[in-house]
Amino acid sequence: MGKNELFMYGLFFAVFLLFNYFMQQAAKRARQRQEQEQAQQQDAAPPPDDEPLDNLWGRRPQADWPAPAAHIKPARRVEAIAAAPAPSPGRTARSALFRSREDLRHAIVVMTVLGPCRALEPHDRH
Repeated sequence: MGKNELFMYGLFFAVFLLFNYFMQQAAKRARQRQEQEQAQQQDAAPPPDDEPLDNLWGRRPQADWPAPAAHIKPARRVEAIAAAPAPSPGRTARSALFRSREDLRHAIVVMTVLGPCRALEPHDRH
């Protein structure tokens, strides 16, 4: 490696650092300018009236609420959905968990890829 190559690498590195520094300064000036503009806009805005807390939280006062509709009937009570039936005693546990041999094969591949649970291994202290 010659002196010219080292000089070019050093020059490139210095230009990169200067460019980064100037970009940070420009971003800082833009952020300060934006904060000053926001502060001026807030100072120019009229002070808020004394509003009730409901308005501050996005709710309308109760006086503005519409009257309840008398023609709306309450909804029917829907019965709870029954739980799925238990597998018949003639089915084995494997057939209850996996619908086909392909499902069983996919489960074995997933277990092989994931490996054993690491929570069962002792904690290594380095």
